[in-house]
Parts: sequence; C-alpha cells; structure tokens
Amino acid sequence: MTLIAAHRGGADIWPENSRTAFLGAAALPVDFVEFDVHVSADGRLVVHHDATLDRMTDRKGAIMDMAWADIAQAVIKGTAADRPLLLDEVIEIFRPTAIDLRLEIKLNARLDPYPGIEAKVAAALQAAGMLERTLISAFSLDALARFRAAAEPGRETIWLINPVTLRHIGGIESALKLAAAFGVPEIAPRSPDLSAAMVAAAKAASVRIGAYAVNDAPTIERMLDLGLVAFTSDRPDLALAARRARA
Repeated sequence: MTLIAAHRGGADIWPENSRTAFLGAAALPVDFVEFDVHVSADGRLVVHHDATLDRMTDRKGAIMDMAWADIAQAVIKGTAADRPLLLDEVIEIFRPTAIDLRLEIKLNARLDPYPGIEAKVAAALQAAGMLERTLISAFSLDALARFRAAAEPGRETIWLINPVTLRHIGGIESALKLAAAFGVPEIAPRSPDLSAAMVAAAKAASVRIGAYAVNDAPTIERMLDLGLVAFTSDRPDLALAARRARA
C-alpha cells in the first residue's frame, strides 16, 4: 500500500504549516504529516516552509534573523490568528494520533545550512519520544548524513530530488548510486519526473522510491499505478479517497 503524507498539513485544503492545517490533518487517516523546520536567531526550531515569513504571514523577515518572540507575533495568512508553530507544538498535536512525522530540514535565507540544525532536530525528537516515529527528508545528502550521525547509525532518511538535480547528476542510475553511497534507503523525485522505468530501476537497486508534488487527481492515480512506497500531497483527502477506492 502506498503511504500518504499530508504535505505541509494539507496545503491546498488549509493554510500550510498552520495549527488549523495540522489539526485538520490529524483528523484524517493519513500515514504521515509532512512539514518543514528552520532555526530562529535564538535557536528555536520553527515549523515554516519558506526561509522568510513574507509569503505566508503578515510579517516580513528571515527566520534566521528573528528571535522566536518576534516570529510568534506573526499571523499566518488565511487563518483567524494562527501563528507559526514550534516543532515541539507540532509533535504534541500528533503524538496522541497514529500519524507519524515526515520532517524536512530546510536551508536558511542565504541557502546555507543552519549550523547544527540536524543535531537540534534529533535531540528534540529524542526528548519527545518521537525519533522512532519520524522520517527525515532533505534535498541535501550532506544534511541527511549529519542527521544520521546526530541521531544514531542507520536512522532512515529520504532524499528529495528536484528536477534540476536529477538532470545534473545524470538521471536515476546516478541518483541510485548516490543514495547507496550515502546510506539513504529512500528517494523521492518530483512526480512529473517519475516513470515506470525509474521505479523498476529503484526496486532493482533495493532503494525505496516515492514522490512529492502529488496534488491533483490524475497525478495521484498515476503515482498509485506506479506502486510507490509513499508520496506527499497538498490534497491528502483526494489521495486517501483514491487509495480507498482501490482497496
């Protein structure tokens, strides 16, 4: 069965990465909730997609340059009064549920790694008793390696591969070799890049393969037809209905 993750809580249903979205996702029979983590100027783990607050809130500024007290004053657009959440707050929403976490480690506003973010995330998950229930994803293989080193050897991760990277490295065969070299058991290209041949190559290499940006009914059906291990979707409700219809 292909596993379904509510991307940013379900970004085409509710305002992304908001408490409203996470509470909505928590009421769905999804397998995972997906969200993104940045680090504030004072070291707090902030759940937000962009490196700045500009697009999704009524405030402006880079998260890396702002203290949590200032970030907490922002209101997420499309909500009555939802502010950005801390990682610990998202954990508390999903800890009582059967839904596991799929956490993406982000870059800062300069497109650099946040110093020590992987160790901070690992420590927070460990302290909350959620390390075993969390899959870490990133577009950077180095970030995934740093997380595994900080968490424990063998911790499973997902390498997100954007179209530019896939072309630059020479396609799926190179991606599979890199995943093996870095000890990454699962890759997730963007859905338009995926083909049956790519899925077959991944299976032959014993690498799990999923997808991201699976947001409309035709794409959902195509990804289910491919037999992926998992995908993220901004419309988890549509994805769940399509999967249920095949049961």
